Amino acid sequence: MKMGNMNNLIVRQAIVFGAEAHAGHLDDAGKDYFLTHCWQVYEIVKILYPEDFELQAAALLHDILEDTDVTYENLVSEFGVDIANLVLEVTHERRADDTGWYFPHLHSIRGIVLKFADRASNLSRMEEVWDAERIEKYIKKSKFWQSDEM
Repeated sequence: MKMGNMNNLIVRQAIVFGAEAHAGHLDDAGKDYFLTHCWQVYEIVKILYPEDFELQAAALLHDILEDTDVTYENLVSEFGVDIANLVLEVTHERRADDTGWYFPHLHSIRGIVLKFADRASNLSRMEEVWDAERIEKYIKKSKFWQSDEM
């Protein structure tokens, strides 16, 4: 989805909103969660879709419903339905099934791109921030993403 340059203001708004919502949230390595993981997901999406500022904003906000007190309604109010829905698409429910975390709303190409960017970030950082047990659990719960060749 191509959008005009003025829409990059939504990305700036997402940076401020996301940083405030995640304030004090550290990853398992003790680093600022928003500036490491959320920012990395944003950078991946920005490379793939440099003109899709809504998707970039959603990348910055992708964990906000899971990890903060921000609600879907807050996102709609601040960013509109499209961005709120993208964030909701990649928000897992607090239950898992045999194939991993349950993502009942994941249904669009943009949502899948966002989820893959999230996974890529997690995979690139897992040895730095997670212990062996958590890595094994993540890989097991990610088995539906794996090829039959693995």
